[in-house]
Amino acid sequence: MLSLDIYAWLKENREFIEGGFFKKIYQVGEREFLFKIYKGETKPLYVNLRGWLFFDDRETPLEPSMFVMFLRKRFSGKKIVKFYQFNFDRIIIFEVPNGYSLIIELFGDGNIIVTRDGIIERAYKEREWRHRRIIKGEEYVPPPQSLHPLKDIERVCDEINSSQYDIVRTLARRFNLGKYAEEVCIRAGVDKNAKNVSKECNKLKEAIKEIFRFSGGYIYPGFFSPLELKMFDEPEKKFESFNEAIKNYISEESKVENPEVLKVRRRIEEIEKSIENFEGEAEKSRKIGDLIYAHFAEIEDMFNRMKRGELNYDRKGKSVEIELEGEKIKLYVDKSVGENAGIYYDRSKKMREKIKGAREALEKAKEELKKVKKKEEKKKKEIRKNRRRFWFEKYRWFISSEGILVIAGRDAKTNEEVVKKHLGNGDLYMHADIHGAPSVVIKSEGKEIGEKTLQEAAQFAVSMSKAWNAGFGNLSAYWVYPSQVSKMGESGEYVARGAWVVHGKRNYIHKVPLQLAVGEIEYQRVKMVMCAPPDSVRVRASKYILIEPGDIKKDEFAKEISRIYGISVEEALRILPPGRIRVLERKGL
Repeated sequence: MLSLDIYAWLKENREFIEGGFFKKIYQVGEREFLFKIYKGETKPLYVNLRGWLFFDDRETPLEPSMFVMFLRKRFSGKKIVKFYQFNFDRIIIFEVPNGYSLIIELFGDGNIIVTRDGIIERAYKEREWRHRRIIKGEEYVPPPQSLHPLKDIERVCDEINSSQYDIVRTLARRFNLGKYAEEVCIRAGVDKNAKNVSKECNKLKEAIKEIFRFSGGYIYPGFFSPLELKMFDEPEKKFESFNEAIKNYISEESKVENPEVLKVRRRIEEIEKSIENFEGEAEKSRKIGDLIYAHFAEIEDMFNRMKRGELNYDRKGKSVEIELEGEKIKLYVDKSVGENAGIYYDRSKKMREKIKGAREALEKAKEELKKVKKKEEKKKKEIRKNRRRFWFEKYRWFISSEGILVIAGRDAKTNEEVVKKHLGNGDLYMHADIHGAPSVVIKSEGKEIGEKTLQEAAQFAVSMSKAWNAGFGNLSAYWVYPSQVSKMGESGEYVARGAWVVHGKRNYIHKVPLQLAVGEIEYQRVKMVMCAPPDSVRVRASKYILIEPGDIKKDEFAKEISRIYGISVEEALRILPPGRIRVLERKGL
């Protein structure tokens, strides 16, 4: 995350942290930490010291590290009096009572530093630089600071005009704008490579103010942002919150090719670049040879005059540089005009031979890439096969777009279980308004169940019912509280296994479409294939298949899912709805 990203994230989420309390602290990976913060509800703040900060849950270890034990001792249960970004740097600070501060540096390899009254008590990694020391007992000194693009906005033009760098690099370095410096230049309509500004000064200032007007989150190829950018085409994805955009971007980035694949790709790029250079050199040398012959008499006369001492040339190197039709050419005086042309024709020929060799190397590299990717895919399949299994996979399940777990029964036995074992206080019960539908439990797990999750759970309930096999287009569903669900029917009424009696008012959701999507998501750092309401899949997967009741056999479609996502046909069958399928859309596939 760049400084502007951190600024935007804090602006969006500070209210959920400042005034809250540190509940639990975990180390969930190398340089990865999870801070559970309570303020009305518990929110998991994920921090990766390599430059990431956002709300997202992670699997937590059973035993804390020594450093985490120290953090818990100092901060657990403490109120967060202040939470802010230091200046406009990639540094965030939590202040608690008694003079303690938790400082998180999100640049380089990152660091976590605990200070009391400004003096370092402990650091995740102790370090020394020429200008500062992160060592116990030393005063905490931040790194040399850049200017703040808003607070120091009146200095922008003076800084640019006195800088040795062009506009874009001055904005990026002196004002910590990084990549956003290009966006500022585009919005201001200035040449980013210019080295000074005059009339454009006010336009630059206004453009800087514009990029601080945040509006949700946007994902572009290889980039994410808290505002819609003009330096890219249309965003690939849009989100209501910047936090959701970051989560989605990280999820997709985790699919980045492994180092072996990347190494071969880079080699291919280098070979292709070499071929391009060789082709350019071959063409240039051929052109020079042609120019020499086109000016044969002129060059021959020049050589004769040089040999008579009438013209100067490099006597030591026996050469001279001339310009013919805008092309600078080096000629050798001790050789004939034809021999000079021959030198360039020979060079062109050698370049063509190099091109031939490079193209052969390119083909070999491409074949190697195929093998490496095949090997990687095999490894991925093995990982998927042996991946961690979650308790809820015994049932039908999905994770809502709001991050809430929803489970449903597969049969009479599991319909009984999901309610008896898993319907608790704060949860909700959902059911399609049709006989032959699963009991659906929406697990709150301390979170608020929003309207979006209710809509998605209703769609899941109707889609996993017999209405799918019957080819329905839409259906109603209803939800109730746990206290309304029981085995107590009318006097003497028999309630079959897997069936439940609902008492009291039912909260209906009407005209729910029977549609699902299948895509690969990441949950607690485990990649898994999920069949769920489309909106819940879209926020977690860039590639998915949208389906509805249709005429493709379920087992045939399961084979396609198996091939695409590298899971077994049996696993694919377990997650799909009960009946034939029609594909509405293949996104990214």
